[in-house]
Amino acid sequence: MIKHVGRQGDKKVVVVFREVPEEEHMALVVYPDQLQQNLHDDLMNAIQSVKGQEAKDLGNALHGITGTNGRTILSTIHSERFMKKVRTQDILMIPQPNNPGVRLDELNKIIRDLDTGSEAAGKLAEMDANAGLADPQKKAAGITASAAAIGNTGVLSDESIAQNLVQQAEQMKAQMATLEAEATRLMEEAQSLNPSLKPKAKRGRKPAAKKATA
Repeated sequence: MIKHVGRQGDKKVVVVFREVPEEEHMALVVYPDQLQQNLHDDLMNAIQSVKGQEAKDLGNALHGITGTNGRTILSTIHSERFMKKVRTQDILMIPQPNNPGVRLDELNKIIRDLDTGSEAAGKLAEMDANAGLADPQKKAAGITASAAAIGNTGVLSDESIAQNLVQQAEQMKAQMATLEAEATRLMEEAQSLNPSLKPKAKRGRKPAAKKATA
């Protein structure tokens, strides 16, 4: 069972962040088949590592894993613009070969239920009509995928919930750092195309000359 991997149509995807802040219907993904061989191998090794499999969001793990180029993998895929924002409903998570998979938006709902201490298995029946999990295979796949993402399918203890909150805070910090770096890069690119956009240096007042004393 391997977390963080799936498909978007006929394309393989690696889900770096399951949700985008304030855009829960969107995720950040990478298409591994489009990467250079070294980066592809670095990414796949990171996914299969203990750190990668323990992470709720792969991006948190990639932020601390260095690739063969000497940079963190998250920094590389961000700066090289390999991360793409796509709709969660278009991604099918496939943790095991020959597994029918579960849609990422449905998986995210299950994980949110577990995070709040609810019984995900009990709510799957309610989700059947609304989220398209009526198929028994899809239902089983949803439980399997949620177990892979969380590590258990029971009610979370206070300690587990606290740990999840810490992980979410770390995820948001990593995403904010990535977005700030991207905003800086875009501004620098805009200023190189149009130098008039560069902030003008403020001219300070010259200090008044002191009167000579007799």
